[in-house]
Amino acid sequence: MLLTAAAMLILPASAYANLDLTGSHAEPQDLDAGAHSNFKIHAQFGSEDVKDLTISLPPGEVGNPLATPLCDPGTLPNCAANTAVGTVSSNVTIGTLLPQTISGTVYNLVPQPGEPARFGIVLNALPISLPPPLNGLVLPPTVVQSGASLRQDDFGLDTVVHNIPHEAALIGGLPITVPVHISSMDLILNGMAGGNPFMRNPTSCDAHTVRFSGNSYSSPTVVHKDSPAFTPTNCGALDFSPAFEAQVGGDGQTTNGVPTTASTSILQDTDEAGLLNAKVTVPNDLNPNATVFFGGACDQPSFTAGTCPSNTVVGFATAASPLLSQPLVGNVELVASGGTFPNLGLDLKGQLHLLLQGATAINPNTVTFEGLPDIPISRFQLTFTPSPGLLGTSRDLCVGAPPVFHADFTGYNGASTSVDAAATVIGCGGSTTGGATKGAAKCKKAKKKRKHRAAEAKKKHKKSCKKKKRKKRR
Repeated sequence: MLLTAAAMLILPASAYANLDLTGSHAEPQDLDAGAHSNFKIHAQFGSEDVKDLTISLPPGEVGNPLATPLCDPGTLPNCAANTAVGTVSSNVTIGTLLPQTISGTVYNLVPQPGEPARFGIVLNALPISLPPPLNGLVLPPTVVQSGASLRQDDFGLDTVVHNIPHEAALIGGLPITVPVHISSMDLILNGMAGGNPFMRNPTSCDAHTVRFSGNSYSSPTVVHKDSPAFTPTNCGALDFSPAFEAQVGGDGQTTNGVPTTASTSILQDTDEAGLLNAKVTVPNDLNPNATVFFGGACDQPSFTAGTCPSNTVVGFATAASPLLSQPLVGNVELVASGGTFPNLGLDLKGQLHLLLQGATAINPNTVTFEGLPDIPISRFQLTFTPSPGLLGTSRDLCVGAPPVFHADFTGYNGASTSVDAAATVIGCGGSTTGGATKGAAKCKKAKKKRKHRAAEAKKKHKKSCKKKKRKKRR
């Protein structure tokens, strides 16, 4: 009788059809641009056993893996409660039984090398309602891991789950392995986790779409389903006040006609709209070295593959983000653009791999980055080194006023601003600091410090900073 009952439990109810993602959708609970909102995901699978699933979040929809402690994947499903970042529930059919709903938790895991984040999804153990002697059977916890990766085409994040379980060995009674069919899954990623911001909405008010892609155990064919678009609101309420700093010179690098170090930095607070475009105009006190500038550029395939020759490297760049435990660091390389002037290629590496290219021009000398990722960046620094010496001095930098850089910024929220920054000159026997840079830096630093003070004091300071910037623009 026991064997007969067990056989009835494990017999499949029917043959499964093709994977069907129809009905899958996702959007934030609060549509305010840049809000730390719960993000709701509903994945619908139909009657097919889903094997691999990729959820492609739109650009700007990001999570902060540093919001909570990280759980070691080896401890799953027993992660500590303080590593939880969301909840999950699934509609599950066990063997030939009626569908049941199983709930669970999403945990923040230690990411693998090259991943910005990793999640552990745990569906709780479930007793199975059967008459004796099968009433002791329990479905064990269902555990899957989802790694995150950055798309280079639009800088959105993909969360990928491989080998989603479709059978389980029951606990208690007979050692029975039964089919487990997950027909749908609902995930909620929390806007706040561990008392800190976790999920963040895009900072642009364009329409954003989540894409679901998956295959099944029956068919390797990947099918796609785009969720209905959601459109963030209230972009105008987002702050956009990037600060800008510049530094030039070094020992033996300030006299007329010598290669020199030149470094520029863009600084933002985490609550600002993302930086979409940045254009920096280099002052006439510095001129590009034509031999280096036109001396050969890396081709596009080599830049993408990370194999540019060393003679195309003209500096280095760093990008620090509150979402990363360490800044991204990489070379600045001359890359063929297909036009008259080469691009500046930034090959940034670390927890994720970020490739950026900026267009160059001369008369005036400018570098323009467009379509930057809508990811919070606290400091973005680009440095040209004296060897090979892409930039050289056209006068003695220690005599007269310091060089003044100009920067134009556009935010994802549609706001724009301009900054003139007098560079700090190094190597004059005593640094010369330009007033505009010093004022901008002080304003920025004070704004960061005052975040720990009362809200009224913060508002007064930000208003003061805005006034300073308006005066500089005049």
